[in-house]
Amino acid sequence: MTRPPGRAIYTAMLNEAGGFESDLMALRLSDEVYRLSLGTAALKRDLAWLRRQRRAGERVALMDETGDFATLALMGPRAPRIAAALGADALNDLGYFRHAALEIGGLAVRAARLSYVGEAGWEIACRAGEAERLYGLLREAGARPSGLYAQTAMRIEKRFLALGHDLDADVSPLEAGLDFAVAWERDFIGREALLRRREAGPESAMATIVLDDGEAVPLGKEPVYRDGAVIGQTTSAAYGYRIGRPLALAYLKTRGRETLEALEALEALEGARVEIDIARRLYAGRVRLSAAFDPRGDRMRPHGRDAA
Repeated sequence: MTRPPGRAIYTAMLNEAGGFESDLMALRLSDEVYRLSLGTAALKRDLAWLRRQRRAGERVALMDETGDFATLALMGPRAPRIAAALGADALNDLGYFRHAALEIGGLAVRAARLSYVGEAGWEIACRAGEAERLYGLLREAGARPSGLYAQTAMRIEKRFLALGHDLDADVSPLEAGLDFAVAWERDFIGREALLRRREAGPESAMATIVLDDGEAVPLGKEPVYRDGAVIGQTTSAAYGYRIGRPLALAYLKTRGRETLEALEALEALEGARVEIDIARRLYAGRVRLSAAFDPRGDRMRPHGRDAA
C-alpha cells in the first residue's frame, strides 16, 4: 500500500424535512480530494442536488468521472480465500470500512472493505478499460458472478435498506431505525426537522418479518395485519436462503388511532406475531427488530486470511 488505509464513510443526504434525499460513500484520497460513489440510476439527480448545496465562497469543485472507472464487488463467504488466491493479501488486511490503493495482478485498484450482502467483501474500483482484465483475474481465482436477486435477498436478510424501496424523501432515520448513526451534535441539512420528529416520536418503525411458511412468496408493498387490523406495510421481500425462510422488511405502526396497545412502544414489536396479506391470503410470521441473519455483523469483518 502506498498510503495508509483511509476510512470509507457511508452517509445519507437528508432533505430539509429530515427525509432521505439519497446516500453515498465517500473515500478521502488526499487532503483535498474525495471520491464519492453514488447510485448509478440517480447519478444525474444526486450530482445536481450536491451542486445546489454549495455555499457562496466555498472552493468546492464537483467532477463527474463515472465513465473513467469501473467497480467490481467481491463479496461472499469465500471472498477472503479468493483474495488470498489472487495474491492480494492487502485486501484481507484492510479493516472494515477502510479503503486503500493496491495492486491485483499488476492492476492498480482502490478497494474499500464493506458489504451489501452481509458477508466479507470489497468494492474494487479500477480504470474502465481494465475492468475486463480484473474480472478475468477474479474468475480465475474462483469468484463467480451473482445476480441482482441474490444480492437483494442477502441485503434483506441483513436488514440493509435500499432507496426507492425502504427509504424515500418522506422517511427519516428515526423510522428506519438509523438514528444511532445521526451526528446530532453537528449541523446538517434537515437537522431541525429531525429534532422535531424525534421529540414527537416516530409513528412507524422498520422491522423484519420472518414468515413461517417456506412456500410464501412476498414481493413487497403488502399490508401487514395483527388481530385483523392493518398495522403496516412491507417494503422489500425475498426468500432468505441463509435462514431458509421467506422474509420481508416492513414499516409497522408504533402509535396512532388504529395501533394496538401492545404495539404502542417500539420494544413491544420484538417477537410480535403478525400476518402478511399476499394476494389475499394471510401468511403468519414473527417480527424482529434486528437483522434475520448475523445481526451483530461478525461475518462482514476481518477474521484472518483463512476465514470461510
